[in-house]
Amino acid sequence: MMDKDNNRGMRDWLIFIRTAEAGSISEAARQLNISTAAVSKAVSRFEEYLGAVLFSRTSQGMNLTEAGQTTLKRAREITESFHSLLEDIRNPDNEIKGHIRLTAPAIVCEFLANEWVFDYAQMHPKVKVFLDARERSDLSRESPELDDLVLRSGRIESEDLVHRKLSPLKLVLCASPRYLEQHPAISHPRDLENHQLLGMHHHGLAGPILFFSGEESYALERDADTGISSNNLFAMLNLAIQGRGISVATPGWLASGYLGRGQLEIILPEWNIPDLPVWLIWRQRPRQTRIFTDFCNYIEKRWNTRPQLLTDNHAAPQLQPDFLARHDSGKP
Repeated sequence: MMDKDNNRGMRDWLIFIRTAEAGSISEAARQLNISTAAVSKAVSRFEEYLGAVLFSRTSQGMNLTEAGQTTLKRAREITESFHSLLEDIRNPDNEIKGHIRLTAPAIVCEFLANEWVFDYAQMHPKVKVFLDARERSDLSRESPELDDLVLRSGRIESEDLVHRKLSPLKLVLCASPRYLEQHPAISHPRDLENHQLLGMHHHGLAGPILFFSGEESYALERDADTGISSNNLFAMLNLAIQGRGISVATPGWLASGYLGRGQLEIILPEWNIPDLPVWLIWRQRPRQTRIFTDFCNYIEKRWNTRPQLLTDNHAAPQLQPDFLARHDSGKP
């Protein structure tokens, strides 16, 4: 039984877990919306209660000791069992209620997932849904987003996480008609070597671009030391609309509205780019709550049935009127 004088129940356990995941007391305090002093005291109290040093503290942050790594693994198991106990007691009828969080790329949050979570909350009045945008591609078992559900694309390298494969992203190359009029014609992927490419350093889009047409294939190498690159698709797409270059590997659903308005054109439509794999990811746990299982299945269905081409009900993002005026007049 826990000694209340030395340990304040599950609160200290949860603070320890968040500090271990964040790698610093200040970041854990920011995420938990409490003071750094409160986090520091909770971690020290937890260490005193266990009689072990859980962190080695350096100028670069806090690293788990061997005892800390063991404690983190078991603390997660204990807290998950604790939450399962609460679920059984508080929700004997197995209702869909409680809090759930979805983390996804910003462009997905802005134009797809916002509608999904709104609809889900409308269907389940006892549910609170949090929608977080994330552009970084690195994820590990310690990432706090994995407390719930993460939607992301690209390669998945962690064996410690649960991966549910979704329908892939169809990708296209596109540029504005003005850009194509002012630059050399493109009839083969090798011609792209003489153009300004607006690239991505997204996990899964970095490196050579592979093209396929029938039995022919071509790998377009990109200079890693020149040009520009972003982890934000919309940033590169906006530059393409301005006539600054060719947007590389843009999701078809995102480009389609601009194609319909004549602001963009598909380049090399007879050539295919490999689809980008998409996943739902979460941390392994011994038992899932009713809301987690239902929400996970719901997001999978909404993603897999999303419109591949944007319609009037799913309009492409609109640029600001002052930008459109500059663009139409030919001004930079």
